[in-house]
Amino acid sequence: MRKLVLLGTSLLVVASCSSNPVADRGAAPSPEVIACLEERARPQTVGATALDRTGFSIVNWNIQKGSDTGWVTDLKDVHATPDLLILQEASPAGDAWDIVAPGHFRSFAEGFGFGTATTGVVTASSTQPLSECRLVALEPWLGTRKATLITEYALANTVSTLLVVNIHSINFSFGVRHMRDQLLKAAAIIEQHEGPVLFSGDFNTWREGRARVVHDIVSELGLVALDYDTDHRKKMFGWTLDHIYVRGLDTVYATSVDLDSSDHNPMAVKFRLRPSADDLKVVL
Repeated sequence: MRKLVLLGTSLLVVASCSSNPVADRGAAPSPEVIACLEERARPQTVGATALDRTGFSIVNWNIQKGSDTGWVTDLKDVHATPDLLILQEASPAGDAWDIVAPGHFRSFAEGFGFGTATTGVVTASSTQPLSECRLVALEPWLGTRKATLITEYALANTVSTLLVVNIHSINFSFGVRHMRDQLLKAAAIIEQHEGPVLFSGDFNTWREGRARVVHDIVSELGLVALDYDTDHRKKMFGWTLDHIYVRGLDTVYATSVDLDSSDHNPMAVKFRLRPSADDLKVVL
């Protein structure tokens, strides 16, 4: 459930953000962060369906702009139809969705664009999002967009909702300032969510300094990294690039599959809501 302070004006939203430890590490909240917080504070209409709190599946994958059409077949082999499909370098258009996520809702945050071809981050879900908003960062060398997509979903038989943050982190930069700023914007949203959180994507943690920035921020948020039964996640210079961090969720299984249809490998996970006094309240 959202904090009631977010139901006020933009000034109240800013005050709420600035009182938080992660937000205090950066500058004042940006207009897009404030807009996202305000959007999430609006009254919600719960749809007819919700994610099953006793078990829901996800796949996270950077599909390399779908340049190898074999990703469609490979994804079906990894998981027939996950409840949440969290993709980077993906497009919401095309016929592939009728195969990989039939009937799913598609949320999109625009990233890289070339001519009429635009990709970004896509989160496809078996249930309609309660809210969604987008944050955009720019690669300092190339000026291209890197997107963060934030969606929220109802969980059956509980008042808690699931916050899903799908990120494609800044890659090409001197130092870590731009990457850190991008992550702190997402962190400002995560801090305001009182329920379970799934923070997933291609973090481009290809050296120690970048990995440390991510670790420090997610640790402050109370998020933990998954352990994988089989780990084929993409590495560069010995550092893993793709990660899933969670709060308030238990892992049923987590694995990663070695494939050739992208320069990254997909992670397939099943979660269940961690039992707690608040999370198991039944909506009457």
